[in-house]
Amino acid sequence: MKKVYILTTGGTIASKFNKESGLYTSGAMTGEELVNTETAGSNLEIRVKSIFQIPSNAMTPTHLITLRQRIIETLEDKDVLGVVVTHGTDTLEESSYFMDLVLDVPQPVVFTGAQRTPGEEGTDAQTNIRDAVVAAASPACRNLGVIVQFNENLYAAKYVKKVHSSNVEAFSSSRFGLLGYVDKQEIFVRQYPQMREVFSVIRPFPRVEIIKAALGGDGMLIDSAAGGGASGLILEGFGRGHVPPDLIEAVSRASAAGIYVVIVTSCESGRVYPVYDFVGGVKNLQDVGAITGHDYDSRKARIKLMVMLAAGITSREKLQQAFWV
Repeated sequence: MKKVYILTTGGTIASKFNKESGLYTSGAMTGEELVNTETAGSNLEIRVKSIFQIPSNAMTPTHLITLRQRIIETLEDKDVLGVVVTHGTDTLEESSYFMDLVLDVPQPVVFTGAQRTPGEEGTDAQTNIRDAVVAAASPACRNLGVIVQFNENLYAAKYVKKVHSSNVEAFSSSRFGLLGYVDKQEIFVRQYPQMREVFSVIRPFPRVEIIKAALGGDGMLIDSAAGGGASGLILEGFGRGHVPPDLIEAVSRASAAGIYVVIVTSCESGRVYPVYDFVGGVKNLQDVGAITGHDYDSRKARIKLMVMLAAGITSREKLQQAFWV
């Protein structure tokens, strides 16, 4: 019989109510408990591996490297059609994109989670696990890269974003639309990635920080991050990528010190591009060594820069080129 593995990492989808605290304990359920209660009756052979039992705000690159290895080991079994990863929603978009950049496998790898715990009224845990299993077993989901399945929708890991803190319609890829959807346990794929990138990580992951520009801001946070050992900075600017004029000297100092500064926009849609000649404009930032992050949001840009630096890509020209993909 063909198999689908569910690798569990904790999160709301594996939470239990704690009577002592009056709150929920994230990741309290083991993978075995979760699968036994949520996937009974599947016509596939469902197997489970408990990888972590943590809230996703505690996820780190070290955890992700372990998870990557477990996924690769699992897919070595030729009877495994695909893998489901259950994950907390806080950092699901980052973890799934990380895997998209470091996994070169044709089988579906599908991330999912829940906004409401398994014991809550109206929980989405059961349906999300069921639909993720259907996607992981589907030939239609092969060679799509890492997928996020949530609330019957299929998203590309590169573009998915959590857009609501509590609603079960928690994720979106509003700029580029859905890959497809699940309906009555049938898969409908409507878009296909034009290209995929996969990197071989050969070094420890560097420290990369995100700094958000704001009205009247100066370079204090940039200088602090540079002095604190950051190898890279994602600078989230306004509009086309502009920043307050008082940030320019700090960007210049960081670039001169060998720190990679990538400019992204805080806007929901659109790309970074040099249009204006004022101080703090994108052309000014490029002149002092910054890399433009095209249409990446800050969290995805951070993951990509971390992975590329860990893969030994240190040329600014190659890094700039990669952010146009």
